[in-house]
Amino acid sequence: MEVVSNSMQMKCKCHGMSGSCEIRTCWRAVPDFRVVGKALKEKFQSATLVDQTNLGKKSLRKLNVINQKKRRQQSRLKQWTFRRNKHKHDLSCDLLYYQKSPNFCERDQSLDVQGTVGRSCNRTNTGPDGCSNLCCGRGYNLIKQRRVERCNCTFLWCCRVECQECSIEEWISVCK
Repeated sequence: MEVVSNSMQMKCKCHGMSGSCEIRTCWRAVPDFRVVGKALKEKFQSATLVDQTNLGKKSLRKLNVINQKKRRQQSRLKQWTFRRNKHKHDLSCDLLYYQKSPNFCERDQSLDVQGTVGRSCNRTNTGPDGCSNLCCGRGYNLIKQRRVERCNCTFLWCCRVECQECSIEEWISVCK
């Protein structure tokens, strides 16, 4: 909600004869979905892992903080120490989490995570559906697959479409 409200844009419209701006109406408009998505992605990538320790001392608490973005580059643990009203690191605008995400590469029935073994992937793409990304470094197998689909469809007057069934043989990539 904060991301949306901080990205609101002011829009105005003029009213009057022949385009004159005798009366001007302004309102705050919801930003474009991509703007909100980009801001949320940036917050997610710089999210802070908070692990509370030293619970016995109320005046001083230590938080182990891992910056998600830097964690991918280097796995170093940073410690931020702060007192109740004197933060050395302002966490009020950060996205915080207290538990690491599960490993989605491996199957974990207790968390209902299916893993990526046996999942089809795109061997020519480097994006999220690409084998290099989706198969978690395990590689992939090429499997010959035959599927049937509708083809050579024609429209018959009135109100009918007739198609043939075509058998297509193709190679698909499947995560090991």
